Amino acid sequence: MGGGEVIFSLLAPHTKIAPHCASTNIRLTAHLGLYVPTKQDDNGTNEQGMASSTSSRQRPPPKCGIRVRDKWYTWNVGKVLVFDDSYEHEVVNDTNECRAVLLIRFWHPLLFYPSVSP
Repeated sequence: MGGGEVIFSLLAPHTKIAPHCASTNIRLTAHLGLYVPTKQDDNGTNEQGMASSTSSRQRPPPKCGIRVRDKWYTWNVGKVLVFDDSYEHEVVNDTNECRAVLLIRFWHPLLFYPSVSP
């Protein structure tokens, strides 16, 4: 049974993806960090890996990161970040380097199997 998708997601330097959300929570999204700019913000949000989340109300966004709901996350090379993209999210890359992730969408594992049938 299909329903997933796998794509390479490249984000050019000084690029933002405006806040948006999926129309349903039937799938989850995973980002596998392939190339993450090493130069981040001065508040230590990225240690060349996914830092702990920070509330968008407490700190400015990282130079390269993703906001899901009210928390910002950063990527680590070789590490996976999984989130429900039915929540509002946005992406920013305010560095001089590209950011690359393998984006994987898959059925939400907590859904009852017959509920995802076409």
